[in-house]
Amino acid sequence: MRPDHAHLSFLTVTQALENLRAMTKLPMTEEDLLSQCEQGHCTAYSRLIGAQGLTQVSGEPGDEPESVWEAGVQKILDIQPVRLAQAGVPVSLTLAGPVFRDDDSFEEVTRVWHALVDVKSGDLAFRPSDIAALAEIINGVIPETYDLNTKEKASVSAIIAVLAHLAGLNVGKPYAAYEVLSTAAPLARVALPSKGTIKKFFDMAAISIVPDPTK
Repeated sequence: MRPDHAHLSFLTVTQALENLRAMTKLPMTEEDLLSQCEQGHCTAYSRLIGAQGLTQVSGEPGDEPESVWEAGVQKILDIQPVRLAQAGVPVSLTLAGPVFRDDDSFEEVTRVWHALVDVKSGDLAFRPSDIAALAEIINGVIPETYDLNTKEKASVSAIIAVLAHLAGLNVGKPYAAYEVLSTAAPLARVALPSKGTIKKFFDMAAISIVPDPTK
């Protein structure tokens, strides 16, 4: 990683690719980078300016979408629309980050929200630490896997099932849960695993739940 880039909060696509090429010795392209993000190996952010959209609703009675405006850098929760986007054609993005409420208060809050935007490469941003970690993955420096035994899997599944129930998350809908968890993770100061990992453990938890005999 270039020393001057390592101290930046975010890198542009050009800067991210320059460092990836230097660290991996591969001719990485923007398509390659976005494909890695789609696999959960890195996270892309967007520096939208003046974007407006609607908050995601939980499905609970009385929970209605709010009109909001972007208030800073946004985490892109689903990178596929960005990867497949065509110039001049707006795409729907699911984002998480600071927004202003579209009311008299203009209060700044953190929300998962949806916006229809014309995505350009210049709008994308990446954390230097994420790019460095991605380079290690590409170079084969992958953390050792830890295989759970049967008893440990049952224990982890039960813990996840109980915590999900307390949080109002449906273990049968791991991708919806991921969006909620990705918003809460920064507040809890933890790094959230990829969507694939969340789905794996939520599927385990779903299997562990004993069916209600009254239903």
